[in-house]
Amino acid sequence: MSGARFTPAQRRILVALATAVVAVFGLLGYTVYTTLQQPLQFPSPLTPTSVSFLPSPTPSTTVTLPTTLPQPSPTPTPQRTPSPPLSQIQSARAVREIGRIVAEARELPPVEQIPVTFPTEHEVAVSLLKTYQQEPPQVDLGLYAVLGVTPHLDPLPLPDVAAQAQHISSLYLPDGRQILLVAGRGPANVEDEWALVHALAHALQDQAFGLGELQPCRATTDSALALRALIEGDAVLTTARYAELEGEEALEHLGRMAADAEEPTYAPLAGDPLFQRLRAFPYVEGARWAAALYKEGGWRAVDQAYGLVPCSTEQILHPERYLNREPPQITTLPALTDTLGSGWSLVREDTLGEWLLGLHLVAHLDDEARAWDAVEGWAGDLFTWWQSETGEEVIVWRTLWDDRDEAEQFEQAYQLLVPRFRTPPLLTAENIYRLPGRLWEGTAGAAYVERTGRIVTVVWGPNAETVVRVAHALP
Repeated sequence: MSGARFTPAQRRILVALATAVVAVFGLLGYTVYTTLQQPLQFPSPLTPTSVSFLPSPTPSTTVTLPTTLPQPSPTPTPQRTPSPPLSQIQSARAVREIGRIVAEARELPPVEQIPVTFPTEHEVAVSLLKTYQQEPPQVDLGLYAVLGVTPHLDPLPLPDVAAQAQHISSLYLPDGRQILLVAGRGPANVEDEWALVHALAHALQDQAFGLGELQPCRATTDSALALRALIEGDAVLTTARYAELEGEEALEHLGRMAADAEEPTYAPLAGDPLFQRLRAFPYVEGARWAAALYKEGGWRAVDQAYGLVPCSTEQILHPERYLNREPPQITTLPALTDTLGSGWSLVREDTLGEWLLGLHLVAHLDDEARAWDAVEGWAGDLFTWWQSETGEEVIVWRTLWDDRDEAEQFEQAYQLLVPRFRTPPLLTAENIYRLPGRLWEGTAGAAYVERTGRIVTVVWGPNAETVVRVAHALP
């Protein structure tokens, strides 16, 4: 049988069909090729993954990523389907790209390799517990209680790591210089994004300034708080600049968010307003301080602060005093071992600074504005806390002020505090001991306040006899 023959018209149709098939396959091949050349696209770069914890950090993969964050559609469709969680690789890529944007906002070189780990919330809580067992933060609660800023808690509570872990979505871990992303959170929101930015800001600080090598200018609580205010305030301000947020309300909101994630909390103090202010100080007041430096000289002024760290909470509360290089002045107290006798030991010797002294007044005065006005002229202090074998306590707190007027203003405010500090209240006692200051006593103990020039000294004790003996021993 002879082969089939086609008419000229049929041959033209076959040639056209073959040409169309070749064109379709060519277009399909080009589409596949160009898709493989493009970066991996995902709905939100911040969606945490719901994957198992990795025993060792997983370094992010170097990829080409978009130069800007995905923007929401101006006309979102109703009943939008939630975005699926990202894989570990996608999350690591998102961290890397956001890190570049944060570095640009902070005007520092980006961190090229940022390992990322993905623990669960429970694993974060366990890790926090181990950390707090090594360096128990609750020991400071005793100091706060002695100042009357928080209630006495006996025994001291353990940090509520479960409550803290609930506030954590991202953290920077100095060990290994890695970013932690909590797994299983579901789709990310804008506050999760800000938390990641705060963590990445710490990574930038660590690379540029070596956070582990920074030391407070003095070995005091006051100086340590000032250094933390530099670090945390810088990170909060970086977050605000990234998010294009301005104003003190925005800084306070971002600061309290960061404090909830990074600071220990305690169930008995969950609703205590002064304790919450204590926790938030490095973040909120630190951000205001960093913003003042930024306004003065941009990020360069903030960078320079790492070479000359702030020495006191006074410099944080009053940025102009840092810019004018007004360091705290040193004051001294004599040893009271012989005066108090055997059985007494020194629990703490420290400079507490304007911030803690101010909160001490705020806790017991009805007028908060007057409390802060009374401590505005702070120039230095030395706080000593003694305890006997039977549990009795003696506090000697010598404060130094900018001038006599500032000292007198503090003295007058503190004299209002004394009768309210102990329960039942102390009453003014007749001064038969030839002391130049003022004495109070009652069943709850005794107190003495004396001003000499620009120095104001406060003594608290279990009874008038002990307080008078200490007051006579002070130069």
